[in-house]
Amino acid sequence: MSSVSVIPCIQGKMGNTDFYQATMTASDLVHRVRAASELDEWTTMSIEDRLQRDPDIKRIKEQIAPYIAGSQDRFFGAVIVLIYKGEVIFESIKALKANIPAGYQLIADKMGFLTIAGCALIMLDGQHRLLALEMVIKPNHDNRVDGVCREEVPNDDICVIFIHHESNEKTRRIFNKVNRYAKSTSRSDNIITSEDDGNAIIARNLLNEGAPLGWKVKGTKNEKEDIVEWKNNTITARSAKLTTISVVYETVKLILNDKNVSLGETSRPSEEDLEQYYEWVEQFWNIVLEGLQPYQDALHNTSKIPQMRKDDQPYSLLFKSLPQIALFKGLIAATRNDRLSLREAVKRANTIDWSMSSKNWTNVLVTPSGTMARAQQAHNLGGKLIAYLIGADKMTEQEIAQIQREYSSAYGVNINDPNIKLMPLPKPVVEPVSEAVKASV
Repeated sequence: MSSVSVIPCIQGKMGNTDFYQATMTASDLVHRVRAASELDEWTTMSIEDRLQRDPDIKRIKEQIAPYIAGSQDRFFGAVIVLIYKGEVIFESIKALKANIPAGYQLIADKMGFLTIAGCALIMLDGQHRLLALEMVIKPNHDNRVDGVCREEVPNDDICVIFIHHESNEKTRRIFNKVNRYAKSTSRSDNIITSEDDGNAIIARNLLNEGAPLGWKVKGTKNEKEDIVEWKNNTITARSAKLTTISVVYETVKLILNDKNVSLGETSRPSEEDLEQYYEWVEQFWNIVLEGLQPYQDALHNTSKIPQMRKDDQPYSLLFKSLPQIALFKGLIAATRNDRLSLREAVKRANTIDWSMSSKNWTNVLVTPSGTMARAQQAHNLGGKLIAYLIGADKMTEQEIAQIQREYSSAYGVNINDPNIKLMPLPKPVVEPVSEAVKASV
């Protein structure tokens, strides 16, 4: 919206955020307020700048719009509209020197008019309701929804709270908190929008252009998309995405925890700390992507990823979410206390059999029926087994024995029975050396 608008409103302030509460007719709202995805800059924005989730058109068309168009008792709460850029001026009734009775003097400072010039009005909270109103009100809408109340809806008063855009960080934080407390947001939504969770901030930065995961793939509409799936927590079989933002987030936590850094979700680290933490994580991811040949092949030609992910392929596990987390756990364990360099550990990982059909992973990452395991235990045991396969020659006999006990337990072996023979561990990349031999060297 580029023209000047004057809107009667009530001014308020919560924390350090000024807001203005007003009403707009549904027709005005539809014609003057835009969804964030309709911003001209939207297609060129990085994930760091996108302030809203993509709308669920199916839910809007089948649930929200029919309710608005067909119910006499229709009602919903206030929407929050972002005054994006431009000039905003609030003038109170008292400042206008109107003849106000004494009884109203105390509240006259809060009542007045909001002048908005050269701004875009963007729906910060209420995008689904806005798009539903469009389906009901706009006569030529592609998803037009009819109902007995459709003719009345344009004149409905909609409660609107206006907030002036100050920065992407503040806007994203407001969006995240409003949606988190009003309705549970998905894990990926929280990672994308949180400005207080340091792990989420670092995970997002890994997806920026020039970052380790800033690669692009050809989407379903031949458009370039991020190689990391950040809209959903899962990847479809045909997807050319390498991994999910949820997996990336978990790897950030693992890498930082190994450096004794534990970041909460409600307290943003300093910019200096974030920069240092990002460098650690960036370096780790770069070494993994550069050192694992299957990932190099995939990044060289992302169209191969769906084929490489298939269960019968030699590196299929490297393209599935749970094994990816186990991989990072294994690499971290194998390199702890400088027993192996990360580059050497990744180099050795290239020689592991990563096929889902490999018996190495049965009852660990893969169920006996051939499907992916889902329990947290699979992450943990999978990571330990990977660490053993990579760095058995750097482990003590006690460490190997403990992994063998856990591996046997996963097969249902009663490890507390001294007469029961434990399951043999798979053959590692480099055979371990006995303590006696180590002592003689």
